[in-house]
Amino acid sequence: MRSVPVPTVSLWRPPLLPDVQVVRVEDDTRLWSGHSIQYAITVTHAGAFDFWYRKRVWTHGPGRQLKLKEPGEVHRDVHVHAPVTAQSVAFAPRLVDEAARQLGLPSSPHLSVVLSRGTGRCEAAALALHTTLTRRSANRLECESLLTETLDALLTEYAERSPPEGCASHRPAALRARDCLHASFTENVGLDALASGVGLNRFHLLRVFRAEFGLPPHDYVTHLRVARARTLLSQGMAAGDVAAEVGLYDQSQLNRHFKRIVGLTPGQYARAVCQ
Repeated sequence: MRSVPVPTVSLWRPPLLPDVQVVRVEDDTRLWSGHSIQYAITVTHAGAFDFWYRKRVWTHGPGRQLKLKEPGEVHRDVHVHAPVTAQSVAFAPRLVDEAARQLGLPSSPHLSVVLSRGTGRCEAAALALHTTLTRRSANRLECESLLTETLDALLTEYAERSPPEGCASHRPAALRARDCLHASFTENVGLDALASGVGLNRFHLLRVFRAEFGLPPHDYVTHLRVARARTLLSQGMAAGDVAAEVGLYDQSQLNRHFKRIVGLTPGQYARAVCQ
């Protein structure tokens, strides 16, 4: 006899992001309703449902399209087409207000859409943030960078008023940030500390760093760590020891990043270069 999936709900606050809350439902068929007190971005992984929001009914299902909410509005599910597995990341209003201020927007920004277009920068950033929070990452720079990129993209692409266009390049600040990362890539440096150290706010630093080096700071650090790991592996160090030596938390984290960047597992690479 085929077993029926049991609906589950889990909620957690990422320790490194105190103004963020994550809610995940799996195989859920309940109809939820509520008055939103936070901004939120929802990704649906399976199933589909209809919901009432802003005076009409919408449908959300799997894919890159995001469901967006803001404080002060009522949301009500009206029909579930198939059991839903979805995850919402909610942001405290003060967090979004501070992001708006740093981007040159008024506080309490209004989101102009309910469902995102599915093709922009916001989708890429938000999906990466969801993935990172799902695996409970303890990498401060990664968590803070992805949160900042998500809020930047959300407000730039979907706020009723767009941030002012253009900003000074601040190449010297980007270079100082790069030098800081080279000097401390084995440490759990945060984006706020990095930005403060070079005299920029975190949104501006992310933009100028990516423009200058082609990667956000957390990805840049990962490449530095993998480059150092390649050297240590070629010198005969065990993969488990290499992970700690380059600032990663365990061998599984090293395996994931190493395979993505190099195309081989650390063990495969070590065997190839140490023959």
